Amino acid sequence: MATTIPRNAASFTLPELVAASRGDLRRLPDPEARVVGLVTDSRVVAPGNGFVAVRGETFDGHDFLAAVIERGAVVVVVERGRAVPDGAVAVIEVDDAVVALGLIARAHLRRWRRARKGTGRVAALTGSAGKTTTKELVRAILSAVGPCHATTGNLNNRIGVPTVALGLLDETYAVFELGMSVPGEISALAGIVEADVAALLNVGVAHAEGFGGSREAIAREKGAILETLSIDGTAVVNADDELARAQLARTSARYVSFGMSPRTDVRLVSRKADGTGARITVTRSGETFELFLPVVGEAAALDLVAAIAIADAMVGRTVPARVIAGAVSGWEPPAGRSTTYELEGDLLVVDDSYNANPASMRAALSTLAELRHAGRFRAVAVLGEMRELGSLSTEEHGELGAELVRHGVELVIGCGGSADIVLRRAETGGVAVLHAADAAAAGALIAREALPGDVILFKGSRGAAVERALAALVQRYPVVAAGKRGAT
Repeated sequence: MATTIPRNAASFTLPELVAASRGDLRRLPDPEARVVGLVTDSRVVAPGNGFVAVRGETFDGHDFLAAVIERGAVVVVVERGRAVPDGAVAVIEVDDAVVALGLIARAHLRRWRRARKGTGRVAALTGSAGKTTTKELVRAILSAVGPCHATTGNLNNRIGVPTVALGLLDETYAVFELGMSVPGEISALAGIVEADVAALLNVGVAHAEGFGGSREAIAREKGAILETLSIDGTAVVNADDELARAQLARTSARYVSFGMSPRTDVRLVSRKADGTGARITVTRSGETFELFLPVVGEAAALDLVAAIAIADAMVGRTVPARVIAGAVSGWEPPAGRSTTYELEGDLLVVDDSYNANPASMRAALSTLAELRHAGRFRAVAVLGEMRELGSLSTEEHGELGAELVRHGVELVIGCGGSADIVLRRAETGGVAVLHAADAAAAGALIAREALPGDVILFKGSRGAAVERALAALVQRYPVVAAGKRGAT
């Protein structure tokens, strides 16, 4: 689901806004006007705001200029040649409103850095899996050290990142998640935030459609996050991912590694899971310490060591282990990202319904198998298709079916679409399968088929709406009084 863009109080004079956007001032009713708050959603415009008329896949901000003026906007940023209704509103013309929004956000960030007199620090991170969990862990750790501003929800694209940046006020730290759906997007976003610390978490084939259909092509796109680092910056890269490490050739910044390999700077040494979380052992800078992560699964533990590496680089020293442990123990992970629930009927649910790609699917199945081996009756998966894989779709869905066999999953229910490829491959390996037309139909099936002691994974791409299947199961078997047990 889309995240509501938060309001901001970024303040500009009109000359500042013209310079920041690289636009041309075409109408100036009030030379003394000052803009407080830049928005892209016409529905939330308030008196004194500026409105940037961006165009998306399903909307065009220029269609709502009359409403924006009526609501009291003092300036509109529009693309050249677009008509603006009469009214007491300044008009700035630009070549591309989305580009202009990014430029305005960059100017705001630079002004924030100047005001902080060198103490303000920016981190940016990307990867094929684990971005949001890692970002939220970084936020939790840094918030225990000083005020921290970070990406909310899925605001990680060329509209979301600038709007998050414009919300930065007096915080010491800013953490941005950078997503990728079109070529050049990571490079553009990295150019906006100009990070002091840039992290490349991993390289998979998420969003492979449009990128040449290979991990190498994805690596080149995601590796652009390192190119804007200065020589005084820090690159945090997964030591276990060869394609991610190869991107270090694109920067002269200091390199900090994380992962499980020997001689890694921040290393996951061991993990002992108990179904509600895991006792994690970490080494860094000659220090070994333990902490409890209220999350299951190896992927989440690796997200944690990445977050520790990023937080240390942001602070400029090792954050004390006791501070990290305290921040992590009270952390609540994002909903729909392998959150675990106990339901009536002795059912354990792993809700990873928010999104899916091959890397995150493999991680989720590993978590499912781990919970099954911890004493549950059956491992069950309710799966939606993985989208945006382009020419790799058939191959990757078939491989996922083989992964189900390897992880010992006993029952799989598909939510239609390419998930049927998964089921056909899994069935050849002896897995029981049930086909459904969509997530709602899959929900009816899992509500009927669930047995006491089952651990049930719900996962699929955003468009598959797998959460509908989970809702049907919860309606039949409500969450027990103990509620949420943890998350990955």
